[in-house]
Amino acid sequence: MEKIINKYEALEKFYYFENDYCEPQLTDVDKPEIKALTDDYCAALWTEYVSENKRHLMLINHPEELKIKNEIKKEYNWQNDWNESNIDAFDKNLKNLIDWEDDDSVIFFWNKTSGIESKWALICKYWISFLYEDEANIIINPKSRKAIILSTNGNLSIAYRL
Repeated sequence: MEKIINKYEALEKFYYFENDYCEPQLTDVDKPEIKALTDDYCAALWTEYVSENKRHLMLINHPEELKIKNEIKKEYNWQNDWNESNIDAFDKNLKNLIDWEDDDSVIFFWNKTSGIESKWALICKYWISFLYEDEANIIINPKSRKAIILSTNGNLSIAYRL
């Protein structure tokens, strides 16, 4: 008998999406569109898209441990904009680097058991809150081979899923 995995849980799992922390303030319209992944579902997606053996990007030491290749560093460094709470910067600087549609469903991973599924436009809108933990995050669009890696030093890279 196959185990049934619940996909989503309350967004309150991630305190930085509460209005006291979220920048800009999370609207009632957007909140249901930002879905916290359960640990098990997130782990299954991570295994499918990122790595079978490692639980965090910073733990990957060998290229064969990662299901994403050909990383190309881009000109945009998000760190200063994040520090200055420049809300529009991610949308302005990243949208021209990747050909994803606003309504594309994407997965934002902090690690193997922490992630969110949302629309690409909402990732761009609330990017400051998504980057609360800036220890090598990754954004996957299941409809695209391209992936975005946001490194600890503020570097942004585009890479390709296998």
